Amino acid sequence: MTEGREPIRSYQRIFRPERRIYQIEGRTLPVPGGIPLRWLTYATATLLAVLLFGSGSAAVAVAVGALAAVAGFRVGGRTAAAVSALGAFAASCLAGWALGLLDWPLRLVVLPAAVATLATQATPDGRRADRFALSWLAIRLAPRRRSLGRALPTTDRPHLFGGELWVAPDERASRLRRGRVRGPALIFFSTAVELRRGGFGKRRLRARPTGGEARERLALGTREVLEVRP
Repeated sequence: MTEGREPIRSYQRIFRPERRIYQIEGRTLPVPGGIPLRWLTYATATLLAVLLFGSGSAAVAVAVGALAAVAGFRVGGRTAAAVSALGAFAASCLAGWALGLLDWPLRLVVLPAAVATLATQATPDGRRADRFALSWLAIRLAPRRRSLGRALPTTDRPHLFGGELWVAPDERASRLRRGRVRGPALIFFSTAVELRRGGFGKRRLRARPTGGEARERLALGTREVLEVRP
């Protein structure tokens, strides 16, 4: 134990201690602190990726693009799927071309060891490098949740918005509205109305609501006019 205090960036290092290899068959490895198992995982994964991309096969690039499309669709829909598929396909072709320029010691030994060391040591926000990379990609592929400079609500939670709703009245309104109808026509009223004739030749009718629940029906002849006055 050392005297003094040392800050711990994440409590996972206390409850989830990292497993390391210190010796093999009784022989101590010449590495201070041993080799983490995560280092071997990163190195093996990088070696497999180098072998796949270094082959220059078009099938590998297409398969990587398809997997990226599926992941992008789950994160951000069709747009994210198309962007991730094209990006993964282009990156696969570029990676295969770049690996073809390196000698085999650099491709099969130096590069996996360098990537594994960097991924093991790097903790950008206190998390492991793979978790940080997945979160970063998910945020970049997800659709933007802002509009007009304001944050939009999440899609999986209900939200209530305050505002005003303008409604235009029609024939199904709860009360009569002022209007004029020229015949010939067949008119139905939703409430009882009082009809009065007037004007030249008594061809003008006036309708006023009288209340009640009875429905009224009126047939207008040619050149007859009905005026509704609430």
